[in-house]
Amino acid sequence: MIFFTTLTSVSVMGAMTIVGILLRRAYGLTIETQRLVVALIVNIGLPSIVLSSVFNFNLDATVMKQIITIFALSVIVNSAGILFVRYIAKKRFHIQDKAASELAITASLGNTAFIGIPLCYVLLGAQGALLAAIFDAGLDFVIWTLCVFLLQRDKGFRLKNLVAMINIPLISIVVGLTLGIMQFQAHEVLKQLTRSLAAIASPLGMIYIGLLVPDLWKVIRHIDLKRVTLGVIFKILIFPLASFLFIILLPIDSMVIKVVLIQTTMPTFTMASILFQKYHADINFGLAMTIISVFGSLITIPCMIYLLNIAGMNL
Repeated sequence: MIFFTTLTSVSVMGAMTIVGILLRRAYGLTIETQRLVVALIVNIGLPSIVLSSVFNFNLDATVMKQIITIFALSVIVNSAGILFVRYIAKKRFHIQDKAASELAITASLGNTAFIGIPLCYVLLGAQGALLAAIFDAGLDFVIWTLCVFLLQRDKGFRLKNLVAMINIPLISIVVGLTLGIMQFQAHEVLKQLTRSLAAIASPLGMIYIGLLVPDLWKVIRHIDLKRVTLGVIFKILIFPLASFLFIILLPIDSMVIKVVLIQTTMPTFTMASILFQKYHADINFGLAMTIISVFGSLITIPCMIYLLNIAGMNL
């Protein structure tokens, strides 16, 4: 049953991506439009999911322990994935240092915000969505520390890079956890408002990816397809399976295991090309990894969820 539920969810996401492609063909895509869509997702949709989860779920000592555990696991799993892929890319495939770092980042860090949080909300409810948001916060920490260090090795890491971590989704997590600890009882109007706004995150996220698809055709000749293929295979197959084998052996809460494993099945994070642009990396490679891994994950996500259920982690 859960296989078909997940298959339905990702099929709808795929359809939303096609809507984005059609919108791009019909209306084009300006910088202002792109910024507006991203702002709606990041500043309204994702924070609303976090707050809605807090308002509809009571935080206790058990949940707080889960939150600490999943943040730590997010940092460990994502960092380990980056370092491992980078090592293999350099030693086994003889890829140069900078290109290896780009491959490692896009082959490890997933779209845990735009796709992961809404999917965990559908499959695991409010608690799952909250823990998924914490996992995403850990991923953001890895982006603005390890990833930035690798992308600008000649300049070294600077503490001011951490300032980029202070954003509205992170603030919503802090505010939400504070209200949860205080046992804040939200009014029904506030619950309905956050629930309604939370619903825009997944559709807009997939439509945004669809808007970017035509850009891939323009730069396809300038992309190292061998490196993209290697990255996509690792991102949607090897990384989830390796995480599965690691996490399933740990003596931790089953809900934490479920969220971590769902989040590791996500395709390359959507903001990869933007991050690469900021630090003068290969923007086209980041774009290709994002788009191609999304379409590949429409097949692999249901399969990974099915594997999770076979292992006894029933959703």
